[in-house]
Amino acid sequence: MAERGRLYRWPRNRPFGDSKARPVLVVSPDAANGASQRRVVVPISRDPRLAELVFAVPLPATADTGLQQLSYAMAWHPTTVLREQLEGPFGRISPEQLRSVLEAMRMALDLDMLEPWQEGV
Repeated sequence: MAERGRLYRWPRNRPFGDSKARPVLVVSPDAANGASQRRVVVPISRDPRLAELVFAVPLPATADTGLQQLSYAMAWHPTTVLREQLEGPFGRISPEQLRSVLEAMRMALDLDMLEPWQEGV
């Protein structure tokens, strides 16, 4: 099953008392997902203060996304999780929304930056 662009719940550190399950968006490519038990995800938050941040990508509450209210993909905060820790999926974002999240990640992580020793390459 293709997982990139799907929304899951991640219980996080349940053994350490953090029982709040957070929605996450899988951003790792399906080729990598097929070769590994880990997924690269970005957390999703409903915090309205994120609307002001350029790297927070709005995700609407729709039947497709499965979100209950307008939420934001926190593109500057990717992490990896084991596939077995993810609950769901409960929704999926559109290809256009996925492109927006990936572009925000590219900018947030400054993936186009050349190091000083690379100038002129």
